[in-house]
Amino acid sequence: MKKNNNKTERKACRKKELRRYIQDKRDNLSLKEREKRSKEAAKKFISTKYYIKAKSILIYYPFRSEIDTTIIIKDALSKDKKIILPKVDNNELSLYFVNDISVQLKKGNYCIMEPVPSLCRCAKVTDIDLAVMPGVCFDKSLNRLGYGGGFYDKLLSYLPNRVKKISLCFDIQVLSKNIPTSKNDKKIDILITESTIYYSN
Repeated sequence: MKKNNNKTERKACRKKELRRYIQDKRDNLSLKEREKRSKEAAKKFISTKYYIKAKSILIYYPFRSEIDTTIIIKDALSKDKKIILPKVDNNELSLYFVNDISVQLKKGNYCIMEPVPSLCRCAKVTDIDLAVMPGVCFDKSLNRLGYGGGFYDKLLSYLPNRVKKISLCFDIQVLSKNIPTSKNDKKIDILITESTIYYSN
């Protein structure tokens, strides 16, 4: 039992170090470079058949040096697609339809822009046609390392199989080696960067 605990602790430590390392690399990209790479990745995403067919899209609002997902949000709303954004609520994610990010959002937990419940309509997991998942880093086997809260791993387990799970990130966030994973970590289906689209086998 002690041996298993030590193994779990080592894995958790590696994850923590990896998060810090990748976030530092991402933070060191200039604003101009992040804007350029975000546009290139968003263009690839918008051209996928999954985005084109989707009517309701779960996505997240960008935080700090993350890829700029507002490009996709604005494009989707201009095409009369429905946007669903999450809000951290009692250690889980509550979902809301948002049609105006300039009015319906405010800083919530972790200083991330989240839907204001009184200004938005509640959404359910069954409303989602396509899910865009955040992450700190990924590998080419489509393993995902999140921020450590487990919110999205829990949400991923609830999503119907028909819903494609896609993540967007910068090339520098994709590892050549597999990231450390545990049984609760969920893979994504597609990973899109400014230069490449990775598909699950």
